[in-house]
Amino acid sequence: MRVLAVSAMPFNVKIWVEDCDDGSFNAYIDKELITEAGASSLQKILNATMLGQRRLDESTVQRVLRAVTG
Repeated sequence: MRVLAVSAMPFNVKIWVEDCDDGSFNAYIDKELITEAGASSLQKILNATMLGQRRLDESTVQRVLRAVTG
């Protein structure tokens, strides 16, 4: 898991998580919400807890995305 503090995300999005093809994740968090030190700390915390995580199948993810985004 990489956590990046970014600015100027489209559509006023504040947090975006990207599921990468290599099995890793990128979390983009608006700089208004988090500092660089906070992003680094969050990255360490998430990496420590990722061992117990599992990916959802694609149909579940698509249903959730549709419910959230319309």
